[in-house]
Amino acid sequence: MARPRKTEHNKELILAKGIDLLCEQGYNGTGLKQILDAVQVPKGSFYHYFESKEVYAAQVIDLYIGRLLEAFDNYLKYATDRPLEVIKQLYQWMVMDFQRKQCKEGCLLGSLAAEIGGSSDLCQQALIKAYEQWQQRFVPLLIAGQEAGEVRKDISAELLAETFWNAWEGSILRMKITGNTVTIERTLTVLLDSLFRP
Repeated sequence: MARPRKTEHNKELILAKGIDLLCEQGYNGTGLKQILDAVQVPKGSFYHYFESKEVYAAQVIDLYIGRLLEAFDNYLKYATDRPLEVIKQLYQWMVMDFQRKQCKEGCLLGSLAAEIGGSSDLCQQALIKAYEQWQQRFVPLLIAGQEAGEVRKDISAELLAETFWNAWEGSILRMKITGNTVTIERTLTVLLDSLFRP
């Protein structure tokens, strides 16, 4: 397999670092110099790859959701549990990741949506696409759960997936305020053990 060209490697490096910085500090709290210093590339290189910081943030969103979807798909390859249990285990893994980071980082999508979702059309479109991609990954699992009799059928799988995502993002905001994952864990329990059940 051919190695990626150095220029492409640099671009990927800048984008990957953007996930960390934007998660930790937000869009407005992350300066261009900080990004460049972190990856040790000159300012000219940044503008060679990205027309603006806004374009950069939109591509960071694309990379972030791409990584999440890849991890989700890899997880599903080996998942043997019932559909709701698969969802629960996946999200419990995310909770453990939040705990490992001392609850200082949440979901990049939620953070950017709150900060610039209404002021940047480009990032808004990237966020909408990312939300839809992530939600759609869960619809087949919820349909399988409905067919197996473990998920309620009076609400569509699509609406259940959307409701789950909205509750998840809200509980992440609470986590960042309280500094613990108690609200997230309670939300998962209420949704998956009660509200989603027949």
